[in-house]
Amino acid sequence: MDKSEYLLEPGVVREELGLSQAGFADLLGVSTRAVQSWEQGWRKPSSALQKSILLALIAWRQDDNFGARMCWEAKDCPQATRERCLAYRGRQGHLCWFMTGNICQGRHLHSWPDKMAFCGECTFFHALLDGEGCTASEE
Repeated sequence: MDKSEYLLEPGVVREELGLSQAGFADLLGVSTRAVQSWEQGWRKPSSALQKSILLALIAWRQDDNFGARMCWEAKDCPQATRERCLAYRGRQGHLCWFMTGNICQGRHLHSWPDKMAFCGECTFFHALLDGEGCTASEE
């Protein structure tokens, strides 16, 4: 199993956040039975819930640094690319992985599976996941 699949396993994320199944369900706005069925492998969370789970994990790991890093700075995107990118226009570079339809390295990424496959290779995304700083020099 690759790193991105491991991190999206709800039970692993829930345990890292220190939440019970009921607490995790409450955080995500779902039933405890839904969390149980994910953890038993009977069902998978929807794409929207996968995003919420990943958001909770990254925010937890980044703590006070959440929102301090911007992808366009770390990736040194040209101004013309920045102007066409939703993450830049919304000044949400720490959430570039969360948004579909934005531009990364000149590519439009329209679906969540495509986005996660692309982000799975991104050093900026992995720095966010690891709770580390990410600057242009690290790229």
